[in-house]
Amino acid sequence: MERLFVYGTLRRGQPLHYLLEGARFLGEGTVRGFTLYDLGEYPAVRPGAEESRVRGEVYEIDPGLFEVLDEVEDEYERRTVPVELSDGRVLEAWMYIYRKPLPENRRLKREEWAG
Repeated sequence: MERLFVYGTLRRGQPLHYLLEGARFLGEGTVRGFTLYDLGEYPAVRPGAEESRVRGEVYEIDPGLFEVLDEVEDEYERRTVPVELSDGRVLEAWMYIYRKPLPENRRLKREEWAG
């Protein structure tokens, strides 16, 4: 099994969450060193200042699911990052990071995408 940190359309209540059907929810978490951007219908993250944070959810998934997710998230690259869960545990998880530069006027001041 693999872990996946999601911060946008794969979260509960969002349009692509159905892709995680059968995944085990491990908890809410935060990654540091990334900045969140709003691209309209979906968000993106890029490496940012060390103190910047993004909040999301962590799931345990079957590794075979990455074949589907990598295709859906084709503008993103998958990278492992440390995620701090709300209970204080730190886990390594995969996260999708936007490949292209993003305009500053799309940068969010908050840590969580509203959807």
